[in-house]
Amino acid sequence: MKRYLKWTVALLLLTCTRSPLAGRGALPQEGPCWQNASAQLAMNQCAAQDFQKTDAELNQTYERLLAKYADDPGKVARMKKAQRAWIAFREAEVEALFAESDRPGGGSVWPMCRSLELAKLTAGRTKELTAILDAREGDVCYQ
Repeated sequence: MKRYLKWTVALLLLTCTRSPLAGRGALPQEGPCWQNASAQLAMNQCAAQDFQKTDAELNQTYERLLAKYADDPGKVARMKKAQRAWIAFREAEVEALFAESDRPGGGSVWPMCRSLELAKLTAGRTKELTAILDAREGDVCYQ
């Protein structure tokens, strides 16, 4: 069984390094789900869970940001507009890399790679919003 798992992981890494994700840091994550995932379906589910987790973190951060600027309706409206534009960008970016029409040729790894890319982009946006939230008083760029 261990030998099978090693070959599966090796094949998975080979598949991902030939994908548009090569060099993008979107290989499987660590954690309990990934440690127990020995089949592609389980890896797809772990990647989907990773995306759901990062999306929930993004939503929490975004809500905190809106609360921070609640006394400035104009800023809140602009932040909402920016977030809607970012979501459209994220969806377009993922569609460019992992189009639904490419799914049959992507094999069983396609859902995992797509979810990992969604998680990576979402985590990046969360960091961007957190930087705005954590700006110190006197930071002239993020007032």
